[in-house]
Amino acid sequence: MKKILITALIAVSTLYANSYTKADRIKDMHKMAAGMKLIQNGFLYRCPEHSCLIDGAERILDVVKTLETQEMKDFLPDDQKYAFKFGQKSARMIELYAKDLIDSAKSNNMDDALEDYNQILRQCASCHLRLRK
Repeated sequence: MKKILITALIAVSTLYANSYTKADRIKDMHKMAAGMKLIQNGFLYRCPEHSCLIDGAERILDVVKTLETQEMKDFLPDDQKYAFKFGQKSARMIELYAKDLIDSAKSNNMDDALEDYNQILRQCASCHLRLRK
């Protein structure tokens, strides 16, 4: 009897811990926006060893990793459930450009890093324009 009770308790706590609420999504989008702002400040104010660029891109990558573990269909409106693949593709592209931005910053190639930033911004805007109302 104790084993059944413990198993049920663990199952319920696991389900509760894995819930990804609207508040969590908003918090993650704020983290991504903060990462983008940090990258932009890095271009404008020249952080030592491009640390702002790298830190901002890493913040974005952390959120993308979180998004990859979630089922995007669950938080899309009913009339846009089909668009989850678009959101997944955008997340993959953001991840690709953020990693490339880190590599470009470390190799002191600011033109490529700026292009990566622009591509990340383009992916973010595209997803928001298409999936948000």
